[in-house]
Amino acid sequence: MKFLRARILSCLTDLLVWAYLLYGGFTLYYLAALWSPWRPEEKLVLPALSPWGWAVVVVGIVEVTLLTRAFGPSLGQRALGVHLVGENGTQPTLGQRLAYFGFLHLEILSLGLGVWIDPENPWHERWAGLRLAPLPTPESGVRRPPWYRTFYGVTALLVIGVTLAVGWRLTEVDLQKLVRSASKSMRIWRGLVNPDFSYLIQPDPRIKLSFIDGLVRSLYMALLATVAGIIVAFPLSFMGARNIAARSPIGWAIYGFVRGFFNVFRAVEAIFWAAIFAIWVGFNEFAGSLALFIHTVAALGKLFSEQVEHIDPGPVEAVTATGANLLQVVRYAVVPQVVPQFLAFSLYRWDINLRMATVIALVGGGGIGRLLFEYKNDLQWSLVGGVIILFMVTVWIMDYVSGWVREKIV
Repeated sequence: MKFLRARILSCLTDLLVWAYLLYGGFTLYYLAALWSPWRPEEKLVLPALSPWGWAVVVVGIVEVTLLTRAFGPSLGQRALGVHLVGENGTQPTLGQRLAYFGFLHLEILSLGLGVWIDPENPWHERWAGLRLAPLPTPESGVRRPPWYRTFYGVTALLVIGVTLAVGWRLTEVDLQKLVRSASKSMRIWRGLVNPDFSYLIQPDPRIKLSFIDGLVRSLYMALLATVAGIIVAFPLSFMGARNIAARSPIGWAIYGFVRGFFNVFRAVEAIFWAAIFAIWVGFNEFAGSLALFIHTVAALGKLFSEQVEHIDPGPVEAVTATGANLLQVVRYAVVPQVVPQFLAFSLYRWDINLRMATVIALVGGGGIGRLLFEYKNDLQWSLVGGVIILFMVTVWIMDYVSGWVREKIV
């Protein structure tokens, strides 16, 4: 079963790589075509092909995939660490590779029956007189060509090149415009390098908030969200660890639910939660704290559970052998191994939450971020510079202190 899964994943990897390269090439051609009016909303589109046209595209992707697998190693085969060799471990001949390429078509027409029956040595390999063998290691003394002269190396370079080219075009990178329009930002830079600390201690009459007051609120928002997040994420992390929770059908269900919760709530940015809570409880620091709390639980829960999954199994087996129940195993065999890492992650999360506290103010999260966005909207760049410098100094101090503490406890 393991070999079958590896073969399927290897083949899917090659198919997806060549489909991606084809789509990337089409996207670049579409954006560069003179006959095609460029419209930003149509950057990522599929070509308007007939069903027969799409059939040709699919067949082309499959054919290129089979060719790279026959004359490889392909990218998927390299990921498995295997390549084709003769029955006696010799280098395949051109005839054997062509036969392998042809028999692969028969394997596809039979829906991979040979691979399902005998995944370690399917009939299309036996008929071609070939088999998959591990790639030679440097210690074996077998001379291997440089990676850039192999199919998988060329394919990897193509993937990287197409990705960078598509990204360059889709993000509308324009270095000439960056240089030509630099003067437009001079007013901002002049304000930032001449910070105004008029409201460092004295509240701004319009906003009714001073720099220090906003900073202290943001610090406590981050602190409360971190502490509450740790309290909730700590027990959930054991439920989301495969080696602890997934010991029965019910445990697998709990594990899947908790890990799903971590992934879903971590994927949604804190600014979205802040927008919801701002409408729910008002535009204040409480909304920001709740948003940071939700994101902290998911993020720390994911980090904690992965740390639990990588513990030394020896103490767990020893405590289990004494007849201890699950809670006792966690208490005496797991917790002592993960506490230092948990503390380090928690300190780092407080650092992250303080930075995020400025962003969620954009949607009503409160704190020092409110000052930042209010002054930015009014184009008061000197005051923006004052807020940024105060915040930078605070973050620098926190980063130094938390780094020192993490170094001591890990």
